[in-house]
Amino acid sequence: MKLKKKLLIVLGAVVAAAFISGASILAATTLGTQSDPLVTLSYLTSKLKPQIISDVNASISAAEASLSPSLDAKINSFKSDIDGKLSGSTAQASAFTLVTLDKNQTLTCGVGTELLLRIGTATATGSAPALVDSTSGSTLSAGGALEANHMYMVSIQGNGLKATAAVKVLVRGSYVVG
Repeated sequence: MKLKKKLLIVLGAVVAAAFISGASILAATTLGTQSDPLVTLSYLTSKLKPQIISDVNASISAAEASLSPSLDAKINSFKSDIDGKLSGSTAQASAFTLVTLDKNQTLTCGVGTELLLRIGTATATGSAPALVDSTSGSTLSAGGALEANHMYMVSIQGNGLKATAAVKVLVRGSYVVG
């Protein structure tokens, strides 16, 4: 029994000495300091940074590839709309329409609509100035008679003309027959 006690004491002393020496060696090392870092700057710049950049570029390329067709389609749609408007190819904006009115019918127009009285008689309707006579450079008040073959422009929304007889008018722009 005495022998066991001595052996246990010696073994405890050896373990304690090993623990103390290990702790002192660990305390003496400088792991994770500026002189001995856990992760080196060269690892970050040569390995980690290129990997991150590669992953980001791959994500951007995938997103660009998925969005590019729809973006191209929208760009082409806008381009054709703009080309059509610039070339004046839209029939409603660039071509005259022949409108026939019976006596006492009205033609109510949008701003910028052009009128050219071809046959019959009509009077201007709307607020002053009802119509601008582009041919003579004057204005026509409500109730004033339109002259045949004069170009008139509507400058106020809702202005137009009222037929006092059967009328044929060339119209370019928006209008409503009433």
